[in-house]
Amino acid sequence: MAKQNIFKFLEALSANNSKEWMDKNRSWYQDTKDEVVALFDPILEEITRVDPRIVQPNARRAISRINNNLMFHPDRPTYKDHFGVVFGYGKGLADFYVGLGVRETEIAGGLWHPDSERLKKVRMEIDYEGDKLSGILNSDAFVNAFELYKRDTLKTTPKGYPKDHEHIELLRLKSLAAFRQITRKDVYASGFSEMVVESYLAIVPLLDFINTAISDN
Repeated sequence: MAKQNIFKFLEALSANNSKEWMDKNRSWYQDTKDEVVALFDPILEEITRVDPRIVQPNARRAISRINNNLMFHPDRPTYKDHFGVVFGYGKGLADFYVGLGVRETEIAGGLWHPDSERLKKVRMEIDYEGDKLSGILNSDAFVNAFELYKRDTLKTTPKGYPKDHEHIELLRLKSLAAFRQITRKDVYASGFSEMVVESYLAIVPLLDFINTAISDN
């Protein structure tokens, strides 16, 4: 089964994380990557049908590099233990992500660890439109699918905002992102494509909120 082979390859790579092993198993890697493409091409087609703003022309262009960036993170292993697929609207904007991995399999979206300028713009939008964001985060569609990422926050108050601000907990976030933990069983299921598309539709309002904040338009 193609979906099971994806995880079988990732487990083997994680246990033998080296360029030497990858070179010996390059054809297995390419075959597995093709299986990821085949899984996500129809998903991307459906998402693009309902939201033509997506810029990735196919799933192959949406798959992240499996190599870790050792220049900036030399302590990391040579290769990632997951395939990441990213659908979005352009460089630097909030996007939608599906990760199939050894340790974690998840659907997620938002703006992850933005630079100071983009984070400043997001906080300004929360200041002005915090009620709108709260409405998005408390909507049934969002609550039933996602959990807001809250593990990376300021312990103090962001500069320029009062500590008793109505939306101070949102203003303290360093990333504005949400995730949905899923299982391999979910991936293997016949309804996986529908799960991904429904998740995308549930998180679009959050992506739009962020992108309105950080866009130059």
